[in-house]
Amino acid sequence: MSGRGRGTVVFLHAHPDDEAIFTGGTMAMLAAGGWRTVLVLATEGERGAASPLVGPEVPLSVRRVAETARAAERLGAARVEFLGYHDSGMAGDPANLALGAFAAASVEEAAERLRRVLVEEDAAALVTYDEGGGYGHPDHVQVHRVGLLAAQQAGVPTVYEATVDREYLHFVETHLVVEAHRSGAQTDRAGLGLAATGLGLSTVEIDCTVDVRPVLATKRQAMADHASQIPEACSAMRFSESDFAAVYGFEWYARRGPPGPLDLLGR
Repeated sequence: MSGRGRGTVVFLHAHPDDEAIFTGGTMAMLAAGGWRTVLVLATEGERGAASPLVGPEVPLSVRRVAETARAAERLGAARVEFLGYHDSGMAGDPANLALGAFAAASVEEAAERLRRVLVEEDAAALVTYDEGGGYGHPDHVQVHRVGLLAAQQAGVPTVYEATVDREYLHFVETHLVVEAHRSGAQTDRAGLGLAATGLGLSTVEIDCTVDVRPVLATKRQAMADHASQIPEACSAMRFSESDFAAVYGFEWYARRGPPGPLDLLGR
């Protein structure tokens, strides 16, 4: 494991691949700037919708853990931890309430597991999700709850809530967060762009925007490392370089507490 350098930022995500999609550029830029980054995953993502290219020989959870290791190394993460919960599936799935599912877990118990990591790392900041979990996935919403409680208990001064700026992305029909939302939604106002979905936050609610275009090739490769979920044929991987930069070249956060490490990336 690498040293702490300027300090440590812990990223809490629900499933493998979330770290690359929502915060991959931020992680890479922090690592390049001398910060230690730690990736914590609530689940192994075993209920993900695997690409048809993924064969049955290896359980999906095993495949996704290996993909996470490759992506995390690419993004410069010094440590990867799994909290040990089961993937809860999309909203309304009976797995939401299954024994061991993250969405059904005690917030206090899960926060204690995360708190231990935060204390071990003497974290300067924690990254979670916004209150709606970005797109409403039960595990993402639970990440928000667990992250806030653990940060409070560990005395972490700054919490960043990863999100998307739905006004900036008003033109986007094919962001992965929109596709994930549609896969679990009963209805959707297709053709009106991301702004019509109510996902993420409005521009005025966002406190920190990180321009990750300087490391966009690294972010794209980290997303591609999660080939079981983001195969070459998917919308994100088919974008031209310029279109990919327009959609995935910025990462957005609401902030609780004083300005911290992520705010420094914009300077």
